[in-house]
Amino acid sequence: MHPDGKSTVLLCNESNNSQFRGVGKAMALVAQNIMSFTTGLLARARLPKPLAILANRIFAKAFGINMSEAASPLASYATIEDLFTRRLKPGVRGFEGPVCSPADGYLAMSAPAESGRAIQVKGLDYELSELVFGPNYQGEKPHLAWYQTIYLAPHNYHRVHAPFNGVVRRITHRPGELWPVNNSFVRRIPRLFARNERLVFEFSLEHGGTAFVVMVGAFNVGRMVTPLAPGLVTNSAQRQWRPVVSDLTLDPPSPVLIGDEIGTFMLGSTVVVIFDKAAINGLKLIEAQDGRPVRVGQTFCE
Repeated sequence: MHPDGKSTVLLCNESNNSQFRGVGKAMALVAQNIMSFTTGLLARARLPKPLAILANRIFAKAFGINMSEAASPLASYATIEDLFTRRLKPGVRGFEGPVCSPADGYLAMSAPAESGRAIQVKGLDYELSELVFGPNYQGEKPHLAWYQTIYLAPHNYHRVHAPFNGVVRRITHRPGELWPVNNSFVRRIPRLFARNERLVFEFSLEHGGTAFVVMVGAFNVGRMVTPLAPGLVTNSAQRQWRPVVSDLTLDPPSPVLIGDEIGTFMLGSTVVVIFDKAAINGLKLIEAQDGRPVRVGQTFCE
């Protein structure tokens, strides 16, 4: 159900179906994952230092990157990927609890889930359980009650941080498609976030309940890493030919504090934070769907 009380159907309307077919034919001409993998190789290419500095200067200017916040000067980054995944200077972000933004970007949505469904855009929604557990999950699913969608633009800082205190119990890599996540595609591709490759972190929260942080890959943004599982790299060469689900249960679970780094987009994309009913008990989360800019650590509570 939408907030206006009208029931929603997962399928696009006739107009959107037509648009989807047109877009699908165009994207079918491109091997999304291989193309994204190749872009990653180019971004990691090491050039002679004068050319690397020139390439990074062009990249920073083209996307409007704020280098005054970067931990290191532009000339110190050996590759475009190093620049893209730059760290910030200590102290330029604060973390306001009990729930905060996990990333710099734009808050596309923060809202209660209606019958376990999330709004992708007006007229399109998807099952949060499919995003987290995949389409064929047969086990018991928690009551997913609230979600927050943060879109990262190319100029943003691209490291993802824990938006609350808790314990990471499981990290799951779900291979998938790599559709772009810009407005044009989000408005046309049904279940886009649940179709795309993603990295799912399962948290037990210190105040009770379960929450998930989902890093969603996108076209040219297929590579994601996490310091909690250093050997796990999405959209790697091996995974091009064997795209299987990797489900890693942490033993022992890994305690994290709000603000701890949990992952990095090697180019950029979208983060979806999902709470079950017990996790939001006593919280007053902001409700928004206006695309407001947010910074990592900014409170999401009233």
